[in-house]
Amino acid sequence: MEKKVTVRDVAREAGVSVATVSYIMNNRTDMKISEETRKKVLQIANLLNYRPSQAAKSLATGRNSMIGLAYRLNPDTPSRNLDLINFASLLIERLNRLKLDVLFLPVSDTLVINRNIDGIIAIDLSHKDFALLSNNCFVPIISVDMLINDSLFYQIYSDIPVLIKRAHERLGNDFAVVLEPYENEAYLEYITQNIPAEDIILTSSFDETVSKIKGRKVLIIGTCLALMLRSYISDSDMTVISCSEYEPPLPESVYVYQNDITKKANLTINILLNALDRKFEVKHDHKIAPL
Repeated sequence: MEKKVTVRDVAREAGVSVATVSYIMNNRTDMKISEETRKKVLQIANLLNYRPSQAAKSLATGRNSMIGLAYRLNPDTPSRNLDLINFASLLIERLNRLKLDVLFLPVSDTLVINRNIDGIIAIDLSHKDFALLSNNCFVPIISVDMLINDSLFYQIYSDIPVLIKRAHERLGNDFAVVLEPYENEAYLEYITQNIPAEDIILTSSFDETVSKIKGRKVLIIGTCLALMLRSYISDSDMTVISCSEYEPPLPESVYVYQNDITKKANLTINILLNALDRKFEVKHDHKIAPL
């Protein structure tokens, strides 16, 4: 097995102290180090393929790592908003438990990335928003419920089409899929890829949605959306895909499929930690199977 390169190896080859290597690798601008020494250490570190661990980085900089959390809340998608907030709270809970600080990153055309951000978790961003984010920062980005299909980034997403296939087995072929729009266009297309266009109901307006679902069997994606529409559909005609870890407040007569968002949150954190420690995985595409 190849011996792991340490900070002492870099210091020995560069002819400097271990502390100097640590300061340079962690971009400590408060220390007086010549540009010549800085370049020499960085070149040797690259030649030796040395990368400091995240724990060592925290000790050297005197601060915890900071993780950016990027997502949009849309006033037209209240059910999606609740799912996003719920998932974000799972991530924040786990990050705080690991002593990692969290900073919310509002995505806008005037986006300014905090220089202390060490990694980013982006949730359901449009192609435009993700490009804006990725073009303005050079830290590991984990994309969740998004299809980026770029080997520079990891993507983790729920396999909702599998649940739609299960609904076919239960409801037959004559039912509509009701959902609020996702920000990420490619992921929305992935979810609806095997559904006839006339059976896809995107909730552009509440009244229009109600008129389209009357008298039909429906598969509703999102617990909150199901609760909003329940008065207009009989329980026997309604099946729900829940994107929450909580038991939905629906009667037993309503069949509920459960997304495994706990597994999704845990996998997101694990991949982020590996990326922060420069333990890059070969696999960049992670599809989360439902419960």
